[in-house]
Amino acid sequence: MQHIAEYHERTKHQPHKYANGPGFMDWRNQPNPFRFYPGADAIALNLLDRPIELRYDQLFEPRSREPATPDASSIAGFLELALGLSARKKYGDSEWFLRINPSSGNLHPTECYLLLSDCGEVPACIAHYNPLLHILEVRSGLGRRAAAGLAGMNGFAVILSSIFWREAWKYGERAFRYTQHDIGHALAALRFSATLFGWSFHIRPEVPSDCLDALLGFVECVQPWEEERADCLCWVQTGAVTDSPDLTAWLNGLDSPDFANQANQLSPSHVDWPIIGQAVQATLSPGYSAAPLITGKSIRHRLSIHSAESLVRRRRSAQSFDAGHSHVSLTGLRQMLAATLPAAGAPFETLGTETNIHLILFIHRVDDLQPGLYCLVRDGSDPLNLRTCMQRDFHWFPVDHELPLYLLRAGDYRAIAEHISCHQSIAGDSAFSLGMLARFDALVAARPWMYPRLFWEAGFIGQILYLEAEEQGLRGTGIGCYFDDVMHRLLGLRDQYWQDLYHFTVGAPLEDTRIQTEPPYSHLELIRER
Repeated sequence: MQHIAEYHERTKHQPHKYANGPGFMDWRNQPNPFRFYPGADAIALNLLDRPIELRYDQLFEPRSREPATPDASSIAGFLELALGLSARKKYGDSEWFLRINPSSGNLHPTECYLLLSDCGEVPACIAHYNPLLHILEVRSGLGRRAAAGLAGMNGFAVILSSIFWREAWKYGERAFRYTQHDIGHALAALRFSATLFGWSFHIRPEVPSDCLDALLGFVECVQPWEEERADCLCWVQTGAVTDSPDLTAWLNGLDSPDFANQANQLSPSHVDWPIIGQAVQATLSPGYSAAPLITGKSIRHRLSIHSAESLVRRRRSAQSFDAGHSHVSLTGLRQMLAATLPAAGAPFETLGTETNIHLILFIHRVDDLQPGLYCLVRDGSDPLNLRTCMQRDFHWFPVDHELPLYLLRAGDYRAIAEHISCHQSIAGDSAFSLGMLARFDALVAARPWMYPRLFWEAGFIGQILYLEAEEQGLRGTGIGCYFDDVMHRLLGLRDQYWQDLYHFTVGAPLEDTRIQTEPPYSHLELIRER
């Protein structure tokens, strides 16, 4: 706890001093945003050739369609709509890719590995997903006994990992926080993509961190200056099951994988940030049982006119907002916030943890709702604990008969929101912005490995808000730069029981017409011909 508390305090931005970072952009040393395994057997995956007929609101229902057969085609589609490319951007001589899953600074520290049984064109193997080429790179085969055991569980495993250098190159010591946000984004993207194929998707927290690192060969195969570490193992249930698969027993029975190919080097040189490694060590998971989800009153998602796939594909991060047109209806705000509540069934059961985050909202332009500071109590409990910790003169007026939304104080908070978000105008030009307030001190003291999982929950909420904004013709963006303690002082928080972990904002986007947009995989046919 001491190490992680020190890390958290040290990496807070303050108005007079930002957290330690590089101080400049060393473009010649920018890490490659794509991981490759040169020499590994590559399995080309097909792109989806027909739309998936599922409404957006059905993403929030436990079983929305019949499960797809887990074959090469469906696994390819699952990866494409979770972690694949969404667009190719060009400006002058520069070009870059956007992905389905968002990332801080579009740096993408998250990597994805799969444990697969024999699926016809895809052999039983441990494979890395390469979204640039939309291929699986086989890291190691699985023996016949292991493959049979995996096939008998009617599913496959997904392991997410982080390469901290990709974020530290730009953000320095605060990068560990951002990599964990991105794990949360990726988990939500994978969860929704699994739903599109009729599959369930859950974190399996009983598997310890060191077991996952050993399974993927990170200790032996990765350059120490570009360290990659496993974050979590998730199970994709593709067929019927009577009991939860005993993954621990299956993993313990695996022979040591034979990794023959080294990963590509991402940068010519490296700048070390030792405190990130200390944070990693302090938060290694020993393996634990999933916690029951704390749920409040379920508010049914309204019927949507949009297909889920179309919204998943067109999700973007806003760069700026039109302050004159950034507004949302009260009905629209209610739906956005209701979608972030851990209602019974979907989708927050994916995380395997209790609900630990509430939302503090800066309402700027919501029709029929007065501007001001609000709180959404996400776990459905009485807000007494929050009230006793915050400013005594907050009103705590309930503003909705169903939604646990409370007015703390009316007023114009645009300038305050901008100031707290490192003077970024997107926090005030939007319809609303918010901070995510997490249970912290007692929780992390008892279980230090919960520290990254708080950021996962925050990123998961952020991904939902991204899609909700798109569904209403708006756009959202995550804000990782904010003055932690300024937010705490605004709320009257005087200790570390609650901590601010992530900010988000939603409004009408201003598009930069100088930037060209091309299809995401227009390069793929030419590459595969070569």
